[in-house]
Amino acid sequence: MKVLLYDTNNAFLTLGGKIAHALKLQQELSKLGVHIEFSRWWDESQADCDIIHFLAPDVRTARNAKLRDKKTLITLIFDNETSKTVLQQRISILKYKMISRIPIKERLYWRSFPYFDRFVFMHQYDRDAALRYFSEIDEKKTRIIPHAYDPNDIFISDHLNIADLNFPEKYLVSCANIIPRKQSVLLAQYAKRAQVPVVFIGYGNPNDAYFHSFIREIDNRYVFYTGYISKEWKDCIERNASGFILLSQGESGCIAVYEAAAYKMPLMLSNLPWAWGYEDPKKIYFCDFRNSNKAVEQIKDFFDQSGMLENYPFTINGWHDVAKMYRNVYEELMNQGSI
Repeated sequence: MKVLLYDTNNAFLTLGGKIAHALKLQQELSKLGVHIEFSRWWDESQADCDIIHFLAPDVRTARNAKLRDKKTLITLIFDNETSKTVLQQRISILKYKMISRIPIKERLYWRSFPYFDRFVFMHQYDRDAALRYFSEIDEKKTRIIPHAYDPNDIFISDHLNIADLNFPEKYLVSCANIIPRKQSVLLAQYAKRAQVPVVFIGYGNPNDAYFHSFIREIDNRYVFYTGYISKEWKDCIERNASGFILLSQGESGCIAVYEAAAYKMPLMLSNLPWAWGYEDPKKIYFCDFRNSNKAVEQIKDFFDQSGMLENYPFTINGWHDVAKMYRNVYEELMNQGSI
């Protein structure tokens, strides 16, 4: 069995979870004996692949794959739509149906859906939303496989001293790229109002106006920023934090959340469907970020009671476990074919 991992963008243009997802899958599936490569558009030697695993929808490539009798699977990210209100979703569904009548099929990503043999979602909320949106998705073809963390990436900073960073003795950590979807600016503003120190870790584009808005919020009293740092320093900061907070507008799994859980930190996440899908939650708190006064109080209360847990805040898997789940889907495709 030979599998190709295919995406439509360059890694250096999409820093974040998708790249980590692809690299960890390739790493762990290889250990399980799966011949898996990253798709190289110029390399004709890859023509003998059995399965193309898409990390983004692509109408032409998916159609051509089926014309050549390749099995196809897509890990479908649907986080933004999932986290919309019911009314917003109804409007979006109507909009999608109207657009579908316009003869621009190659530009409509959902036109690729009939060419996929399996659809993998990170959690049930994404799957349920996608099924409401698109009749092209057959529920029988859907599978749920979560994100994960890598045990080799944590507790690797014994040679570093957190005191060197001059952070408060107690602080929360937020690990995410500094972009509007993650609502970094809003969290920074709430942190100041709540008088709760938050250390932000993540890449920021120096040419982006939103990033500059965030930089203006840094006061090194309640808002600290490290930038994009090494795995060792990231580990040092997270293992010494008392809790993790992320007020994102939408996620599909979110690797940073799994990594935070691996440190047995309590979590505060947006009170949205993307944050409700973690398995067997025990110490996940939800922030009503749209209500500023309530959100500030919630953040303050969370900080006051935050601290290292005895158990994980929800059930987590390592990438090796997730790779086994994907291998099972690959084998299912090879043995049973399309539904």
